[in-house]
Amino acid sequence: MKKKDKLFYYSHETGTFKEIPGYRFKGLSLFFGSLVVALCTILIVNHFYYNFLDLGYRRAAFLETENKILRERVKSFEGQLQQIEHTLDEIVERDSELRLFVDLPMIDEDTRQAGVGGASRDYGIAAGRSRELLNRTHRWIERLERELKIQHASFAEIEEKYEFNDEFFRHLPAIKPAEGRYNPNSFGRRRHPVLGHMHVHEGLDIACDVGTPVYATADGVVELAGRSRGGYGRMIVINHGYGYKTLYAHLSSDIKVRRGQRVERGDVIALSGRSGLVTGPHLHYEVVLNGVKQNPIDYFFDDIDYQEAREQFARGLEDNRE
Repeated sequence: MKKKDKLFYYSHETGTFKEIPGYRFKGLSLFFGSLVVALCTILIVNHFYYNFLDLGYRRAAFLETENKILRERVKSFEGQLQQIEHTLDEIVERDSELRLFVDLPMIDEDTRQAGVGGASRDYGIAAGRSRELLNRTHRWIERLERELKIQHASFAEIEEKYEFNDEFFRHLPAIKPAEGRYNPNSFGRRRHPVLGHMHVHEGLDIACDVGTPVYATADGVVELAGRSRGGYGRMIVINHGYGYKTLYAHLSSDIKVRRGQRVERGDVIALSGRSGLVTGPHLHYEVVLNGVKQNPIDYFFDDIDYQEAREQFARGLEDNRE
């Protein structure tokens, strides 16, 4: 029974109506208390029975486990990158040796380090130790990528220079053209042995008997083969390219090459003689670079014998053909 927003009940003991004190507060307390109990019961059941409300407890646990596994894998990957970095350092060291070997300047450290580093990246949810691992791994990968590009370009440059050197050195006058003795100081100004006046001797005289084999000192094309108009007598001129020419004078009539013929280092091109203006049999040999006479002795490789060089190059050609 309600009267003026008051709630009464009938008491059989007294036979009268009595007011229920604080009924609103007690009703609200009972309602909210029941609601809290109901919610707690639902949450407990949800937690232990497959998360049917999809509140994410199990997903959070799964993601935590997955994150832990990923951190372990990143650490393992970090160790592999360290090994790769060590191997790359060895390649860099070998690269410097190869560049020195083919006469190329070494790549300076500033060039290798350019573009490496920079600000850390934002990896979204990654934080703390995970972010640190990811940033360090990213920096390693960036450095490795740059080093690999540099090494790729460097090895291509080394290969190109090596091929050039291989071609160039085959055309460089580098061996003694005939067996015999010579005066290492004969190049330059001296008295002419026949005419008696002072003149510039622009080659090297090798004392040898008539009929001694004369060898091409480098690969090239015969530019002249026959008798000259001067005191050189019978002579051969070979154009080796790269600005180099060689001259072989005072030859016998047994010249074994002709103009336009290609020759290789170690080929027999003639026999020595005593033609021209000479006092005795010998070979006069000249090296010319871009029109300037050079001292031939400067082009003799130490400890290289002309016959041995010829056989060695012959073996090399046979190996290449195979």
